[in-house]
Amino acid sequence: MGKFIKLIYQAVLYMLTAIAVHLILIYFLEIRIEGWATGIIILLCKTYFLPLCMCFINSLLFIRANKREEQITWFLFTVIPSSLLLFLFVELQGIEPRGYAVVSFELFRKYQFEMLYLFPLGILIIQFLMTLYYLISVRVWKRN
Repeated sequence: MGKFIKLIYQAVLYMLTAIAVHLILIYFLEIRIEGWATGIIILLCKTYFLPLCMCFINSLLFIRANKREEQITWFLFTVIPSSLLLFLFVELQGIEPRGYAVVSFELFRKYQFEMLYLFPLGILIIQFLMTLYYLISVRVWKRN
């Protein structure tokens, strides 16, 4: 039982480290969601619940593997693609429409669509691919 609790603590620590890296990057990139309200906070909790659960499950699986290189792989593949996605969001917000034929209107406030829908979806896809990677690599480990 003590080994299981240690495993859970390690998984939570790895996940919180990945979240901290993302929050630091969001702070330095000055990504701010405009128009905070109770509805947005509830929606934020709903949209990030499944990606964070997948992140926790994957960190648990990769810690159970007892291979340091697999744990490093999980951390890098959790942090790097989603960090690149954040850089992409910053660049997309900086693009201004040019010319007179372009009609510009705002459907969502600044960074609202990206951080409420696209970023959690990107994390979910990355974590799903990491689960597939783990399942395939476990079959290879069992064969050897």
